[in-house]
Amino acid sequence: MDLNPGTSLPASGSQFQTPVAASSAERGSDPVPIPKKELKALLNVNDNLASSQSKSLHVAYAKYKACNTAVQAYEQMIEKGDWPKKYQRVTVTDIRQLFVSKSVWHAQFVPCFQDIDKHEIMVEWLDSTTDVDDEAVWGRKKAAYHFADLKDWLEEKKKEAKKGKAKAKKVAKKAGEKEKGTKVKK
Repeated sequence: MDLNPGTSLPASGSQFQTPVAASSAERGSDPVPIPKKELKALLNVNDNLASSQSKSLHVAYAKYKACNTAVQAYEQMIEKGDWPKKYQRVTVTDIRQLFVSKSVWHAQFVPCFQDIDKHEIMVEWLDSTTDVDDEAVWGRKKAAYHFADLKDWLEEKKKEAKKGKAKAKKVAKKAGEKEKGTKVKK
């Protein structure tokens, strides 16, 4: 910096230039939080999907699967030591919040999608980009299906499974009684 002769003031026309301190990440000390944009890029998150405001069950399920894929990618990066040292580690909740709020995740996504793999026909419908017969899946046809519809559908399937187990138990019990009646004592 040029100084006026005999003073400690800068010469006219020159600017004060305050040196910018190196960030902690540049100094190699404490890691900093990762910006969301960089987190999405690092985990290969589709920004259009993550930021979609669509209420479609198809989009919600795509977000659910993409979120789980991102969590797995993060866990693998940590395991292999590939997570950038300049960034703090994130939580599973941080990754989920790239897609939906914490409350939506727990109120809608978990109850509807955590066990959906047990229902192949519904998974096929949720993954479908073409028209899968709604009536074959839902038992009725509607213009749009929502989380409440899926929760009702899952509850009905749960009741059907309980009835099926109870019936199978009853049949097995009857079969056992018949066997006991036909046994020959020695």
